[in-house]
Amino acid sequence: RPRVGAPEGPVRPGDFVALRPRRVLTHDNSHAVIGKFRALGAARVHDPAQLVFALDHDIQNRSEANLGRYAAIEAFAREQGVDFYGAGRGIGHQVMVEELYAEPGSLCVASDSHSNMYGGVGCLGTPVVRTDAASIWCT
Repeated sequence: RPRVGAPEGPVRPGDFVALRPRRVLTHDNSHAVIGKFRALGAARVHDPAQLVFALDHDIQNRSEANLGRYAAIEAFAREQGVDFYGAGRGIGHQVMVEELYAEPGSLCVASDSHSNMYGGVGCLGTPVVRTDAASIWCT
């Protein structure tokens, strides 16, 4: 018995409930997610306000290759209207909480295993893989 969104009445064993995450965080791996997004044939994200990019994993790497990836992520964010937090702003999960993206009672996902920390502010947080993140960007 598939149900989309908030079901009417109680959810019962066997029900399938599709939920739309309020926010999707990606970090340095946004570059790889962008590649998967484009491989899906997408040109525009479905809901730019849903996405948050925070560069936080390899900020000490000042190589030309890494700075190029960071520039490409920032350019994509600007082109798509996505909230972007550059290297040095803070850990992405910290940004999610401090900037009130992870709201009590909401569902937020991140392409990172530490997203369960959003539970500290009453938000259901769970990780997704890069392909899942790209798919959410499309829908």
